[in-house]
Amino acid sequence: MRHLIPQILRLLVSGKTGPFVFEPQPVVLPTKPSSINLYIHLPFCRQLCPFCPYVKEVYDPETSTAYQQAIIKELESYRGLWGEVKVESVYFGGGTPSLTPEIVTETLAWIKGNFRLGGEVGVEVHPLNASRSLLESLKKSGVSLVSLGVQSFNDRLLQILGRDYDSKLAKEACRRALEAGFATADIDLIFAIPTQTREEVRADIRYACELGAEQISAYPLISFSYLPFKRQMDRAKIAMPGWRGEREMLKMAVKTASEAGYQRTAVWSFSKPQAMRYTTVTKESFVGIGVSASTMMGDYFTVNTFSVPEYIRTAEKGLRPALATKLDTRDKMAYWLFWRGYDLAIDTDKLKSIFDRGLPFHIQGLLSLLSLLGAAKHEGDTFYLTERGAYLFHLIEKEYTHAYLERLWGAGLKEAWPQRVVI
Repeated sequence: MRHLIPQILRLLVSGKTGPFVFEPQPVVLPTKPSSINLYIHLPFCRQLCPFCPYVKEVYDPETSTAYQQAIIKELESYRGLWGEVKVESVYFGGGTPSLTPEIVTETLAWIKGNFRLGGEVGVEVHPLNASRSLLESLKKSGVSLVSLGVQSFNDRLLQILGRDYDSKLAKEACRRALEAGFATADIDLIFAIPTQTREEVRADIRYACELGAEQISAYPLISFSYLPFKRQMDRAKIAMPGWRGEREMLKMAVKTASEAGYQRTAVWSFSKPQAMRYTTVTKESFVGIGVSASTMMGDYFTVNTFSVPEYIRTAEKGLRPALATKLDTRDKMAYWLFWRGYDLAIDTDKLKSIFDRGLPFHIQGLLSLLSLLGAAKHEGDTFYLTERGAYLFHLIEKEYTHAYLERLWGAGLKEAWPQRVVI
């Protein structure tokens, strides 16, 4: 039944019955977008955490230098295509972007000199790198948002996750980031860790609230089949929390953040009122730079190669995506609706302005059904997901991760240039 869920969702949201096919193909990008959002992937880490599914490798100075040059070459290809386009946002993810701050600062300097940077700049920061000097350097270079990848303030849970610091260091790193004066400092936590209790979830969220973080992100631990973490847990005969336990942990996170005055701004995020959100995944369109980065522009969704050596090599000859799939209007609308669901609010008037058409009949029916079931409420032009609806989307997001991302990323990790991926 689990494998049918993504197909049912695809039919309900987009009206499509067939799969998405990713394969090497020519891609035609818009000739002159009004603006773009950039995501830049920096894969280098001090050590490789066993639970992390993203493309990463142990830091090497020579490779890092070559990689930085490859990033600039990829950016130059877009500069040649679009000229001095406006950049609405830039986010550096990884990997550990704060391990190579020189790439962040020099890449930002290039963007400012060749594009028109007019929005937020976000960087993921590892607690071990969060020194006052690094934070000041990032802020001086134009970074306005940081996300501290703390995962937990509990030493026992940090050990299970294989993190290379303790809770004392994590707390000090958060304090320094919050004192540095960024527009938003996000504290990134994980729940549903094997053996974790509801009270441990509450303690993590409560401490982040007490610190005064502008945003708190609390993601469920999603175990990918190809990761060392799953094999480690299997050998130790430690199971992931069941759905009931995970649901109780999520409810505890929501309750604790709400009691502290935070607003739920996404399925797994909580913000202070009026705080600027740290969000990389909910943009309507974006350009991905770097190994494994994806791009959603015009009629295509593309993915770069997952191989760092191949990414660097092909940068010299003119980069091309490893895989691409062509999107029709229904696909693009479904993608937009998916991430608006993640944001807990679907503005139908905005949908009309973007796609120049009203809400499709089957989507109207779906939203009406959600309202009838108490999963959504309708106010003006907007459907808001209730707590019940948010939990439903929590389940959908997890299934999307396994059905789409795990399969696509798994294929990319096996082969630098896959010939075909059907999902």
